[in-house]
Amino acid sequence: MLASGPRRLHRLSALLTQAHFRTRIWSGCTAILDTAGRRRLQTSSSAAAHEVTREDEVLLRDVFDLPSRTTLGSKWFHQGTPTGLLMEARFLSPESFRKAGREAVAEADALTKKVLAARSTSEKRYIIKCLDQLSDALCRVMDVAELVRQVHPDSNWQEAAEAIYGEMFEYMNGLNTHVGLYSKLVEAMDDPQISRDFGPVEREVALSFRRDFERSGIHLSESAHSRFVALSSSIHDLSRDFLRNQSLLVSSESHTVSIPVDQLRSLPSQVTMEILQSSPSHKCSDGTTVVDVVADDFLAQYILRDCEDQKVRENVYKAWQRGSSKAVESLEGLLEDRLKLAQTVGFGSFAHMTLDDKMARSPDHVDEFLRGLATQARPQWDTLARSLRHTRDHSQRISKRSTSTTGMFPWDRDFWVGQQQMEHGALPAMSHYFSLGRVVLGLSRVFKNLYGVELRAATPQPGEIWHPEVRKLEVVDEEGQLLGLVYCDVFSRNSKAHVGAAHFTARCARRVDDDIKIPGDIPGHSNQTVVERNGQRFQLPVVVLICNFSAPTTGVPPLLSWSNVETIFHEMGHAMHSMLGQNGFHNVAGTRCPIDFVELPSVLMEHFARSPQVLALFASHYKTGAPLPRDLIYKRAAQRRQYAALDLHAQLFMSALDQRYHSATHGITQGDKDPGWTTRMLAEIHNDPMFHCSADRTLFGHVDGTRWQSRFTHLVGYGASYYSYLFDRVLAGQIWDRVFQGDRPFLQQENAGNANATPLSRDAGERFNKEVLCWGGGRNPWESLAAVLNNGKTPPREIEDIAKGSKAAMRIVGSWRLPDM
Repeated sequence: MLASGPRRLHRLSALLTQAHFRTRIWSGCTAILDTAGRRRLQTSSSAAAHEVTREDEVLLRDVFDLPSRTTLGSKWFHQGTPTGLLMEARFLSPESFRKAGREAVAEADALTKKVLAARSTSEKRYIIKCLDQLSDALCRVMDVAELVRQVHPDSNWQEAAEAIYGEMFEYMNGLNTHVGLYSKLVEAMDDPQISRDFGPVEREVALSFRRDFERSGIHLSESAHSRFVALSSSIHDLSRDFLRNQSLLVSSESHTVSIPVDQLRSLPSQVTMEILQSSPSHKCSDGTTVVDVVADDFLAQYILRDCEDQKVRENVYKAWQRGSSKAVESLEGLLEDRLKLAQTVGFGSFAHMTLDDKMARSPDHVDEFLRGLATQARPQWDTLARSLRHTRDHSQRISKRSTSTTGMFPWDRDFWVGQQQMEHGALPAMSHYFSLGRVVLGLSRVFKNLYGVELRAATPQPGEIWHPEVRKLEVVDEEGQLLGLVYCDVFSRNSKAHVGAAHFTARCARRVDDDIKIPGDIPGHSNQTVVERNGQRFQLPVVVLICNFSAPTTGVPPLLSWSNVETIFHEMGHAMHSMLGQNGFHNVAGTRCPIDFVELPSVLMEHFARSPQVLALFASHYKTGAPLPRDLIYKRAAQRRQYAALDLHAQLFMSALDQRYHSATHGITQGDKDPGWTTRMLAEIHNDPMFHCSADRTLFGHVDGTRWQSRFTHLVGYGASYYSYLFDRVLAGQIWDRVFQGDRPFLQQENAGNANATPLSRDAGERFNKEVLCWGGGRNPWESLAAVLNNGKTPPREIEDIAKGSKAAMRIVGSWRLPDM
């Protein structure tokens, strides 16, 4: 997942599609580690400077698994003279961080004046570059502020970040609707003497700026413009309120459930003990001892999966999904203001406005795609429903309990899936084969096979990181050049916001030697933040990967579940997009591309995480070194495939709900502002024939009294575009099959076709890099998709339609093989 911020001038009219970070770059030399783990420098002209060594790989593994055995332990965290957060000298303290925000605004002001003063053809020729530079100046501070707000343990830093973010957001609102900037941009684009010299990437940068200016109401009257600005601020505040209200501890009686202690016996013993120790208990009149618990995520996970009593499961489910009324109130205000804002700038709905520059282009196209997938999925939903019901009835006959004649309900799904899995034999735990260090080492080997780049452990300098658990990685290519930095903050702790897994970009890649010179004392780039290539200087990217894995226990390396492995592969897919998508411009670098294309590289990496050929590179027992048994891979893949229909239904449902919430048909246009209209719409989507399961309609039915939408966090960052993840899953599946010749691990080895096929193909990796990754957002994604698939395995007519990105293209994608089905 990409961490999201406001989508406006933070990309100067869209400068902040994602949160961004900054990195450190070596000028003329590249950092490597000697066999003792000490930092030494060798010039990039040395052919052997980055030759792969066993010691490098051991260090990469041990910095995560056994940090006390390396020189990368916590001693450097507070010792020595601070170099600045993320190696940025301006970020030494909360006070200097605030100053950096003021300097960024001053730099933006100077660049704005440069654009407005452009008169000659030569001056106008650099307007696009100037706007891109302006965008970067703001992002290099604001995106770090977004990160600090989420992960920094020091409240002083958090407060500074909050202030910087709020102030710069308001400043960017002004730039997004600056008529003078827009007019100068149009002059440059419409002048053939200037535009004929644009390269394809620069042209895409110019188009993105122009679209975003126009979507920001640049053409509006003064009163309408004021309304637009007010609505934008309100949307920002309501988004924050929605997320804040979600995270509030639910403690009202309506969210408390009384559970007989006897019903806890089927839960894992550690979970039972934690519930008993943290929750009050009392005796009922019949002598039964009950415990009063708050129905939160932790409790619901185990009760719905393990508790045998259906009534207890029902009560917990309803209390858990009751949600927060305050969150619903914030959400409805947010959706209503989004519709008003879209209509203010001339769009029929927020979905129309959002999709205007996406791959889907319109809500009708999204509907075409979703319905195509739903049609394919319905037989699997029916098969699964019948299977679960058969398991329940069989179990009741064996236990001689009266057989239920009622349908299967949402609170039954996890329990009977678990019972089915036990019938077939529970798979042994595989986490012992997935120490975090081994997984990161495996990622490095995958990237070397595909793209010729590697991950190297590096020693953070004092003040460079925000917590001792953060690990720093350098990304280097085969010539020994440093491509960028990746900071890994992957363990759960109280000081981190519950953002789940996310990829933040602290700094985007950008060419800087041709920057526009501005007067005044504005801090420039140091030799630590740029690298020279072929006589040009580039600002290198810095990204931060956030996860919430369980912290390791003493003497044992951090061990990951299979799901955790897929998560870190996914986030590293985003990171590699940032590393390789260096096209010279900040505004379209790396992951700064349409939101319904940005998940493609990361979802594709999930396929690699499940591949037996890839797992053989790193999955080994942390004690014995024994490889992960291949039969476990096949069994796990078969199990995943068996229940893929559940996940697909959820993804389709959420995508459709998101579209409906952002359409022009919700409550406000009907004069229905009564609180709760989002809940009524939620029930209507449940009853849509598109999501019916004819074998048992109650399995996916709406439950009265619940407000699941109050938990739908992605409505903030993915408003009207939640379909993107599912869309990119389908695209990734096709690229996996047609380009990487995926080994389809859900098939038994003897039926897997070509036993020698491997997805670890350098040719396939270079093809994907050349046609997708290296472009970042600097190319129409439909053209990239058509180009990467145009290898003789897709009919030419389909390639032609795909390249056009029409409704026919969406229909084609909707007809492709369902993910994991």
